[in-house]
Amino acid sequence: MGHGPVDVVVVAIGAPKFDGTILTELERVAATGTIRVLDAMVLVKDADGAVVGLDIEDLPADDQARLGFAVADSHGLFDASDFETLAEGLVPGSALIALAIEHVWALGLTDALYNAGAEIAMSYRVPATIVDEQFAALGSDQ
Repeated sequence: MGHGPVDVVVVAIGAPKFDGTILTELERVAATGTIRVLDAMVLVKDADGAVVGLDIEDLPADDQARLGFAVADSHGLFDASDFETLAEGLVPGSALIALAIEHVWALGLTDALYNAGAEIAMSYRVPATIVDEQFAALGSDQ
């Protein structure tokens, strides 16, 4: 197989504080070979309801270079219809980040499963906040 599984993650931010830490962490995790960022889009709705969108392929070349950890030949997975759909749900003064993230760590496992004739019957992601809450309810700090 040429690719690992891909998650499309949309993160809502009630009061955006973009200080570079999200970008730094994406860069760090991509550098370890754990994930590949296939595409990303940021939408911000101002207090008047105007939406500004930022997509990787719309950036000038020098700004795209700063996002070198994002796979260049896959930009464009998010399009204008995604922008419109996601913008509808934004409340004034909020933002969102949409990411298409390939799980590179799973390539070997995916190949092994495929070669064994396995098929995915179900896939479900439990958000980290729910995992933390459940472990806290169990009295565990794992």
